Amino acid sequence: MARFEEADPRWLVKDMGDAGRNVNNWHWTERDCTDWAKQRLSEVLAGIQLTQSPAAVRTTTLESMSGDAFLNIRKNKLIPSYDLEVRVGWTGELTNGNGQVVGTATGKLHLPHIGDDNHDEDPEIRIVCDTNTSEAERLKAAVHSHGKRPLLAAVHKFVAELRSGGPALAEAAAPIGSDGGVNGQGDDSAAGAANGSGAANGAASKPKLSSADADKARAAAAKAPATAHSSSSSGRSISLTAKFHCRPADIYECFTVEGRVRAFSQSTAIVQPTAPGGSFSWYGGSITGEFLELSAPHRIVMKWRFNTWEEGCYSKVVVEISEPEYGNTVLKLMQTGVPPHDKFGNEDTQDVTERGWQSQVLQRIRQVFGYGV
Repeated sequence: MARFEEADPRWLVKDMGDAGRNVNNWHWTERDCTDWAKQRLSEVLAGIQLTQSPAAVRTTTLESMSGDAFLNIRKNKLIPSYDLEVRVGWTGELTNGNGQVVGTATGKLHLPHIGDDNHDEDPEIRIVCDTNTSEAERLKAAVHSHGKRPLLAAVHKFVAELRSGGPALAEAAAPIGSDGGVNGQGDDSAAGAANGSGAANGAASKPKLSSADADKARAAAAKAPATAHSSSSSGRSISLTAKFHCRPADIYECFTVEGRVRAFSQSTAIVQPTAPGGSFSWYGGSITGEFLELSAPHRIVMKWRFNTWEEGCYSKVVVEISEPEYGNTVLKLMQTGVPPHDKFGNEDTQDVTERGWQSQVLQRIRQVFGYGV
């Protein structure tokens, strides 16, 4: 029993500093990860072989990164927030059949937006040449055609790490009790916090990520290559809704009857309405594909492509046709897997495809057959 006017240590509550004020990261904390993001991008984006001979291009170094990256933690959940603009240098060389270098060029790869709002999409990549020469244009075309995928894989890896608590990877590798420890402080640092040493150093300690967050970050890093491939292969999507003054069968036939396709397109067309496997060709071969599913008169599923897309690149189009009121038909179109660029390097494929559906298909059906609402 304690003496008079002497505190019993069994009943004393020790000041645990920040570790005791935000147990299990329950309260909202914000951590600036911009420096980590710049360092990590400089690691994952350097030295990537984008294309092979005879037009071999590889990345050099991260030339610039602007923007901010934060990890917000609330109720022990990570909420990433980031908006980054990145420029990466590239160098390339052209070789002849004997392996001799016949031309070189350098430039930059500009990614104007890597953000939390498009984390599941391929970010835009702009290819810039330092010189305006034929060699530079040939190397630029090679990157447009075949060199973006390795760079996108590296970007998706970085995004996966950041969204799963990227700095925890570095912290988990540091010894417990060091400044970069998993929990941010060992026994000595906890005592220092209790004695006010944090204030003496002139800076408050940053919110730390738990060991569980470090485990999630490691798992994300291990899975990143597969995730990047999946996101790249899925491409971009288009969703449209159109109304017509007709019956569902009328709209269904505009996709499955050759004569009707020729009528609204005012061009040659081939349509084999069998599924699966029936092929079609619109606008003289500008659009080709095959039917995957036909359920008259309400559903059509197609494998669909423009002839300007890279060989073997197809999207999936699902057309749902309904009639909420007699004589008023609603078409809902969902297209997935639209590539981010065509085989010529044009990066407006999504906009071109969407405008084509609106003006060259849906609007023409209204005008030619009188189905306008």
